[in-house]
Amino acid sequence: MISLLIIFDPRIRGALGSAVGVVFFPIFGFDYKYPVLTIFIAGSIVIIISAVIRHVTIDWIETAKMQFIVSNFQKKYREAMKNQNKYMIKKMQKMQAEIMKMQGEVSSKQMKLMPITLLIFVPIFTWLWEFFMKTPHYYFDTPWSIHVNFFDNPVLFPNWILLYMLLSIPLTHVIQYVLRLKWSRE
Repeated sequence: MISLLIIFDPRIRGALGSAVGVVFFPIFGFDYKYPVLTIFIAGSIVIIISAVIRHVTIDWIETAKMQFIVSNFQKKYREAMKNQNKYMIKKMQKMQAEIMKMQGEVSSKQMKLMPITLLIFVPIFTWLWEFFMKTPHYYFDTPWSIHVNFFDNPVLFPNWILLYMLLSIPLTHVIQYVLRLKWSRE
């Protein structure tokens, strides 16, 4: 709730964005000349920090075991449904509650990281918001459209947030893949 208050209250957002801008703008603000590059770098910082935190704090062995259990359960349940084995279906439905409980515990541990991630995400996004409010370049080009306005809301978010998502999703997967490779070798 506090993060939403910060993001949507213009005074708090402006103050936090200006404070972060003192450090970020000289490094990769590029004097407002390359806003797409700025959003990519700022988004990369958020992604790298949160991916490393998540990688270090999550018990990947427990997560893999849980995925294996769920995968086996689903396979057996589909087989029982396919064969219309009522005894096995009933047995699997009883097991389902236990598996859901175990999954909930694993998910709960992962959700505890959300406040830490928000401590990184909110200040950087408040700075990006303030950055885009001051940029003289209101448009960027994409392969499917020329002169897309950063501030138009085609879906739910302004285009600059959609651009962040478009740039960050592939980077997130690459970083997680690299971290898992390193983890699997340890």
